[in-house]
Amino acid sequence: MKAISRLMAMTIIASGFLMTFTSCGNDDDDDQPATPAARSVAGSYEGDMSCTVMGSESVFEGVTFTVTAVDDANVNIAVSDFGEPPMKVEGFVMNGVKVSGADGTYQLATTEYSGTTSAGKAYSGTVSGSYANGTLSVQFNLQYGAMPMPMICSFSAPKL
Repeated sequence: MKAISRLMAMTIIASGFLMTFTSCGNDDDDDQPATPAARSVAGSYEGDMSCTVMGSESVFEGVTFTVTAVDDANVNIAVSDFGEPPMKVEGFVMNGVKVSGADGTYQLATTEYSGTTSAGKAYSGTVSGSYANGTLSVQFNLQYGAMPMPMICSFSAPKL
């Protein structure tokens, strides 16, 4: 009987030690610096993009968006070529898009962009979007070359 009492006492003491050391552990990740918003969104995304011109919709498959962090709060978004000749749109870049947010949910501020493609075509427009659960969603208007009406496009795809 003494052996059983001793065994139970040792078990209670051991349990007390385990609970004390477990509850005193520091499992908080608050010490870790948060990843900057732009660096969290940076990466490559591939998917289908839909564009509407004067009410007529087209879907372009396999379009790649490459998001590059310029600094902690700004990104450049490079869009791959899409469409078929003679209506092919050369790849272009939307520079200086501001990113804000935290904890895996980020907003891409409405930003005006413009430039010239490697083929010499001028482009301009506005872009906005979001990033959540590893998926980038972008909406943009694109005035490309001599097109009289802008393309209104939307894209959503997971990070590769």
